[in-house]
Amino acid sequence: MKKKIHCYSIINLKQAETVIKLANKNKIKPIIFIKYYIVSGFGVDWIKALISLLSKSFTRNRFKLYVDCNRNYGLAIQLIEIKIDFIKLKANMIILKKINSINSKNKVLLNPSFTVVDLANIKNINKKIINNL
Repeated sequence: MKKKIHCYSIINLKQAETVIKLANKNKIKPIIFIKYYIVSGFGVDWIKALISLLSKSFTRNRFKLYVDCNRNYGLAIQLIEIKIDFIKLKANMIILKKINSINSKNKVLLNPSFTVVDLANIKNINKKIINNL
């Protein structure tokens, strides 16, 4: 039986903490998805700050990050350098091969196929997460 992957789209720190707490109660390692418009607006420093804030409450091995880069290749390379777990990138095969050659040293997975549960406009996040488990 294939293990189900749990990926949740968040828009703030409180949602990320709630997702990680509930998933860890059920002994699941969640994947936190961050949409492109958030990263393009706040930048890579925001991702670093999010990681450091979450790492204060939880150890780094309790969650993984999945970031959408759309067609921003420079952003993808910056995220590879800080070793984000998963990156979603739209590109042609030539560019994907070049980025994969950079990527192979840092062990970052490009374009994984996860089903993402969007928690942006949901009022009762706890119920939605428990139903998804």
